[in-house]
Amino acid sequence: MKLILNLLLLAGCLSGAEVGKMQTVADMPQHEVVAEVPQAVQGTPRNVILMIGDGMSSEHVWAAWICNGGKLNVELLPVTGFSRTFSANRLVTDSAAGGTALACGEKTDNGMLGQTPEGKALSSLAAIYAAAPYHKKVGLVVTKAITDATPAAFYAHTASRKNTAEIARQLCESGIEVVVGGGASAFSSQQMEQLGAQDAFVLLAAEGDCDYAAKRGDFLPRYTRKALELLESAPNGFFLMIEGSKIDMASHEADARRAVEETLDFDRALGEVLKWMQSHPDTLLVVTADHQTGGLVIHDGSVKERKVKATFATTSHTGVAVPIYATGCGADVFTGVMDNTQVPRKILQVSKK
Repeated sequence: MKLILNLLLLAGCLSGAEVGKMQTVADMPQHEVVAEVPQAVQGTPRNVILMIGDGMSSEHVWAAWICNGGKLNVELLPVTGFSRTFSANRLVTDSAAGGTALACGEKTDNGMLGQTPEGKALSSLAAIYAAAPYHKKVGLVVTKAITDATPAAFYAHTASRKNTAEIARQLCESGIEVVVGGGASAFSSQQMEQLGAQDAFVLLAAEGDCDYAAKRGDFLPRYTRKALELLESAPNGFFLMIEGSKIDMASHEADARRAVEETLDFDRALGEVLKWMQSHPDTLLVVTADHQTGGLVIHDGSVKERKVKATFATTSHTGVAVPIYATGCGADVFTGVMDNTQVPRKILQVSKK
């Protein structure tokens, strides 16, 4: 045990993170949950919304729940399950393979995007919904670079997530109608014009990743609401992927406060979706994560005082299952334990015309 603790502390020293050190998180900005949550119902969804908390585990959710006084929007969703996240070549996935599984319904090796380990291109939910017979509009709203691994899995095919220039080129050719996030430095002025062609809404609010929630304010909830407003008039409905991208980054840094802030911010964005769904019940909403980051452990705290005491076991990803939450049209199929590749397959299953 002493050796393990010493190794954890050494890892913290090497990374500059707080690995193995108890952190107290309190005094978080509190938010109210929505008054009414759409229930899981039978039927074919006109709109599909997939929300991904990058690196978000059950422990992240519960830490945020404690710091918000024992209430979150996500805990109100009536259908719950768990997703196994291993990749084709590793028990512990990275965001590229995890994102590919959620976008395309197939396993791939860590580091690869939108293709099999053998190099075969895979069709993503975004591409499938944009094409016949669906002809839906597509949107992506994230808080890291739009070329980062998770969003890129929905439009790019490349052997390496590091091929940023190629990923940017493929986004420009994707025809996606709503593009919100960071990563402006990856695109030339000509590519920016190409992205915004045909009345697409494009906002790349930072050269690289967007700031953490404490500095960027209500960016994710606000542009979640904006994306819904832009897409809701689509003749055949839409597919929208929303990512709380920096839960993962905060957990890589073993920063409990930022990890909780980012999870709460993600829950506020979820609140915007749930409010919108009250007048758009013909929608399927699925909330999950691509993997768990940090091995967050909750040791103590107080719901009444809205504080939590926690540590991180690592600055890396882990191999544990992550939660799934769902509501709306066809949501019942997301209960139980499933592989991450089953998430998009089930989405398409309930969407079949």
